[in-house]
Amino acid sequence: MDYLYEMERPLVSVVMGTYNGEKYLAEQLDSILNQTYTPLELVISDDASVDGTRRVLQKYENNPLVRIFYQEKNLGLTKNFSFAALQAKGELIAFSDQDDIWMSNKIEKLVEQKGDYHLVYSNSVLVNETGGSMKKKLSDLKKMYTGNDSRGYILYSCVWGHSMMISKALLQKALPMPDAVNHDIWITYMAFQYGGIKYVDEVFTHYRRNIFSVSQTLPGQKPLLQKDTLYEAFKKKLQWIELMGQYERKEYQPFYRELHRLYAMKEKKYYVFSLFRFMLKHQQEIFRLSKKGLLSRVWEIFKQARGVRP
Repeated sequence: MDYLYEMERPLVSVVMGTYNGEKYLAEQLDSILNQTYTPLELVISDDASVDGTRRVLQKYENNPLVRIFYQEKNLGLTKNFSFAALQAKGELIAFSDQDDIWMSNKIEKLVEQKGDYHLVYSNSVLVNETGGSMKKKLSDLKKMYTGNDSRGYILYSCVWGHSMMISKALLQKALPMPDAVNHDIWITYMAFQYGGIKYVDEVFTHYRRNIFSVSQTLPGQKPLLQKDTLYEAFKKKLQWIELMGQYERKEYQPFYRELHRLYAMKEKKYYVFSLFRFMLKHQQEIFRLSKKGLLSRVWEIFKQARGVRP
């Protein structure tokens, strides 16, 4: 009877990209392989690590649930994850970081809660390098959201890659992934276009991050580096808004066209008052995923409307 029940359940592929992650890798691999859910497979692509990551992975090569691929040259985060995801055989796919710890019932619960959504995601608690709780959850940083309105995704994201499980059908719609966009950001955006995203308000992951590394940044761009100029950051944001508009449903395309037109004016003016008024008018939608109060929203809009120069 248990065998027949397992045969009726969808195969879940856990996809992991590794790179120089030897320190915490074994602990994470074990937490995945100890999941209560079956059937399960773990697909790993190592992006030409130069530390001891390969030695750690080799200890799991004989596990029938694990398939490992070693890249000869470094592909980068998005391409490495894309490669690994394409090897997945499961109807459902969950993404994993290399240094977190999963609760044993994570996959079980996400499968139960998925419903008709192509993307379901959950909460996580932040932990430090030793695994100790930082007494803060991802839901303390962002407003979690269930729905299909992407306009809140222009400046903020509420979905981290390690927290999501998606359908293989969604992955196929999301490929090929743009090089300039992290895989989890792009997949989440595409989920908005195909039924929306669903949030499960439970902690299923110990997310090993410094609190400052999960500060609010624009979806579609990596955190701003010191070498990046304000102009380069502006161009990345403008590119992201344009990309969203290209794939957006018809009902929101006028919104994205106008936002892109006004945002592009930042390159030619010291201050774009029309952009300020537009964002203020739509601040409920734009800040849907942010915990900012009204005054903080107005201040953020004021900053967004400032002009930039090369």
